[in-house]
Amino acid sequence: MALPSIFAAMRTPPAAPDTPDRLPLEQIRHQLHQTLHDCKSIDAQRIIFRINTADTPADLWLLRSDLYQCIARARDQTEAARRINALLGTFSGWLPAAQLTPI
Repeated sequence: MALPSIFAAMRTPPAAPDTPDRLPLEQIRHQLHQTLHDCKSIDAQRIIFRINTADTPADLWLLRSDLYQCIARARDQTEAARRINALLGTFSGWLPAAQLTPI
């Protein structure tokens, strides 16, 4: 009896309806590229590849941890947190508001 509820919980939520304030995927990619502008390591190149090949804004959202680590290595943790938190508005309309929390 519990199986249907488990599978229902694993389903991806429906996409938010199109709203004029949602940025297109390419603009979100551009914002993430700008976040890494001074990171030149091989890790940064791998992250850039993953940014370029992400299929959805949700896939890009999941790269935040990698972005944070790369920026923190190149600069410091305070700067990394500032840059990651600056991306919150970029994902507005694509993700539930409860997920758009600062680090």
